[in-house]
Amino acid sequence: MTVDPVDKKILLTSIPRDMYVTLHSYGALDKLTHSGIYGIDETVATVEDWLDIDINYYIRVNFTSVEDIVDAIGGITVTSEYAFETHGRQNRGYSFVEGENHLDGASALAFARERKSFEEGDQERIKNQQRVLSAIIEKVTSSRVLLTSYTSLLNAVDDEIQTNLTESDISSLVRMQLEDLGGWTIETISVEGTGTYASTYSMGSRQLYVVIPDEA
Repeated sequence: MTVDPVDKKILLTSIPRDMYVTLHSYGALDKLTHSGIYGIDETVATVEDWLDIDINYYIRVNFTSVEDIVDAIGGITVTSEYAFETHGRQNRGYSFVEGENHLDGASALAFARERKSFEEGDQERIKNQQRVLSAIIEKVTSSRVLLTSYTSLLNAVDDEIQTNLTESDISSLVRMQLEDLGGWTIETISVEGTGTYASTYSMGSRQLYVVIPDEA
C-alpha cells in the first residue's frame, strides 16, 4: 500500500504469492511466500530489493484478524463482478451475487480466499482481496465514530497483528483523518507473470509452481 496523505491517494499493489524473486539474505530464487519462512524482515527486504522501493511500515495479518477486523467495524460492502460460490473444506458454503454484497467477517474472508470459481483463478482472488481491503479503508476513514474508537478496534485484534507502526504513528494518522473526513482515492494494480515449474531455495531441487514476473 502506497499512501499519499497530502493528496489523499492510496495505491494497492498486489504480488502473487508464487512470484519467483531473489531472497534478500540468501541471494537465491524462491517463491515470495517462502520468504516468510525466514521472518517478516526478510519478506520486506526481498520486496524492497525486487521493486527498488523503501517500505517504511508493515502490517501482517492472518485469517482470524481479517474476520475480527471486519466484525469490529460492523461489516463491509463489496461489489463483485461475478456471482459465485466458495469451495474448499474451510471455505465452503458461501454464495455471492454480482453487484453489492454486505459481508461480515467470516463471509469477507471467504470472499477474499476463493479462486476456484474464476477462470483467472488467483488473479481474480487478488482483485477480491483488494476489494475487501478497499472497503475496510473506506468505511473506517469515513466514520468519525470508528476513528475516535480506534483504540478499542486495535485492542480487539491486538494478538493477531504484527506491525512496526507505533501508537504515535497511528494516533497522528487518525488525527489527520478526523480533521478532514473527505474520502480517499484508491487505485489497485497487481504484478503479473507467467506460470512455470522451477526449483526454489527453501525446497531444494523439487520442482514447484512459480510465477516468472513480467518485467514490463
